[in-house]
Amino acid sequence: MKMSESAKMRKPLKIISVALAVAMLATFYLGFAWHRYQRMAELEAIQLAQSVGSLMHVEHIAALGEQADASDSYLVEQSLIYLVEVTDSIYYAYILKQHSGNTIVIVDSTAADSATSRPIKHTCEETTEINQIPFETGQSVIADPVSDSFGVWIRALVPIFDSEHKDIIAVLGLTYSAAEWYKNLWNKMIPDIIVVACLGALVFMLFHLISKNSKYREAEESRQESERSKSVFFSHLPGMAYRCRNDSCWTMEFVSEGCYKLTGYKAESLIFNRELSYNDIISPEYRDLLIDEWERVLMQHKPFRDEYEIITKSGERKWVLEMGQGIYNADGKVEALEGIVLDFSEAKRMDRQIAYLKERDFLTGLYNRNYIEQEKKRLDQPQFWPLSVVICDIDGLRVINDVYGHEEGDHMIVKTAQLIQNCLCDEYVLGHTGGGEYVILLPQTDTNAADRLITDIISSIESYNRVNENALYAISVSIGHSTKETEEQEIQSVVIEADESLRRRKMLNQNSSHSAIVSSIMATLYAKSQETEEHGQRLGKLCLMIGKQLGLSQAELDDLQLLSKLHDIGKIGIDDHILNKPGKLSAEEWEIMKRHPEIGHRIAMTTPQLKHIAEYILYHHERWDGTGYPMGLKGNQIPIVSRILSVADAFDAMTENRVYRRALSNNDAIKEIEQNAGTQFDPEIAKLFVRILREKGEAWLEQGSLDLDPP
Repeated sequence: MKMSESAKMRKPLKIISVALAVAMLATFYLGFAWHRYQRMAELEAIQLAQSVGSLMHVEHIAALGEQADASDSYLVEQSLIYLVEVTDSIYYAYILKQHSGNTIVIVDSTAADSATSRPIKHTCEETTEINQIPFETGQSVIADPVSDSFGVWIRALVPIFDSEHKDIIAVLGLTYSAAEWYKNLWNKMIPDIIVVACLGALVFMLFHLISKNSKYREAEESRQESERSKSVFFSHLPGMAYRCRNDSCWTMEFVSEGCYKLTGYKAESLIFNRELSYNDIISPEYRDLLIDEWERVLMQHKPFRDEYEIITKSGERKWVLEMGQGIYNADGKVEALEGIVLDFSEAKRMDRQIAYLKERDFLTGLYNRNYIEQEKKRLDQPQFWPLSVVICDIDGLRVINDVYGHEEGDHMIVKTAQLIQNCLCDEYVLGHTGGGEYVILLPQTDTNAADRLITDIISSIESYNRVNENALYAISVSIGHSTKETEEQEIQSVVIEADESLRRRKMLNQNSSHSAIVSSIMATLYAKSQETEEHGQRLGKLCLMIGKQLGLSQAELDDLQLLSKLHDIGKIGIDDHILNKPGKLSAEEWEIMKRHPEIGHRIAMTTPQLKHIAEYILYHHERWDGTGYPMGLKGNQIPIVSRILSVADAFDAMTENRVYRRALSNNDAIKEIEQNAGTQFDPEIAKLFVRILREKGEAWLEQGSLDLDPP
């Protein structure tokens, strides 16, 4: 009797001891989990801020201040506003700079068209002590919560370094609602709380089961109480707890009430597959993958954890996180599976938002420069060769920004991006790399296919301009490209070649600021000599006609066009009385005239935009037989571009009137070309030129047709 009473007295003590031990362990575990999730949230906020900071143009941020260009402030402000509007968790974004010993907000997102934007600028400036830390240490920090009339806020502060990553030029701040911050932490704590609660319940259940002095009635009451507690516990889960058989349908033996909120189906609909099985709810593309993963973990007696999509009763697709384990009998065979399925859609949405911000351009929505650089490396593999790189640049964008404002310039950038995108297939990668420049990566695309795409883009833009003929301005782009076909070619060399091709096109494009150099030089030449703009245009047509028949590259054809205009720029350095003398030049005057190729060569060499055609200018009066000037080159020593120009220039000069002679007829000029083939001219080029002219016919020559396609 005394032993029984003693045992009864010890039982409450045991229960209290076990409860205290479980409570201490649970408190320690939950405290550790809370700290871990808090640290993870801080790291995510800092990583997001660092990603945003890395996407901003350093030169714009460095220019911010009292004397800042309005365009720089506008671009940075628009980036911050866009960030707040597309990111639900960020309420306010701003840039801090030090000025006269104080830390002030230079630009922020208060103009954001967002219900979550809050004007808390003064609160951010007043916390000077925490604001100084990134400037002094170069480290990113999470500030303690601060409150104002709008709420309580948590801020992530990240230093922004200059282009050489040496000096801190500013600090980017992102502001979060403390209430939502801690709410998210509590949501992340739910699985840990569930685990602790389950373990606690399990401990107490085991305690009751192994208690030798408990009576059957007490054990039954305890069991019933445990079932009631479990029912209440499962009813508050943010997901669905389950016990199912290990079969292909995941036949459910128990499903918690959270099933309805998660799937739209009542729990009883899934029990023993009464209306449908759980496998029917799983999105088809994940079913076999889940079976394979369960087989793997069950074989190794490990817990199961995986993410996949389900299709609810309403047809909505949801991302879920399933955590479970196998229940084994004494023989080690699987009796059942138990676990919980949680709604994971919000976390997935946040992941997608962050990924989008890392790889997309704020203004156009196209891929940004960082993503394009990664794609270059990925596509630089044999299975993607030939790999073409196309670079497009809007002509006159700076003028549009200056005259009409940056809003109009941004509109042009966005519209051009749309027109280019509409011409591309899914395999092509289009990125906006800054200003009015776009880069297109074309895997498994050779030079001819790239040329066709460029033609499509130009045609699309011209069609748009025709439809919008009443617009303030027309869109004009210059396009260059290059192709990698062999392993020996470095991808960076291909990009540089494409950029050079773009530069050449800009020299020929009248809407480009680069062409102003050509126009200025030609205006001086026209004023001094008998050379005319029409001569350059006719010569360009004739040269292109020959070059296309010879199969020259686009770069060589561009050089031909530019050379047609600028081959005689050396005449700028010749006295006017020699250039315009009506009679025959004296021997001394002729020697002076023969210097113009060398003068032109020097002019081109001192002009970076013309340097690539300097050699062609120097040799355009060399003769096939070696008797030309100034170097006396012979045969194939003369560049083919200069040889083509020599034939076309001679024909056009003979068929035009000069002050010292009358023009020859077209037929007589053709005969002169034939007679001098092999002496003055490359015989093959001369033969080809004569054949083309005769096939085109006299009518074509008289009309000056623009049709340059080979006959």
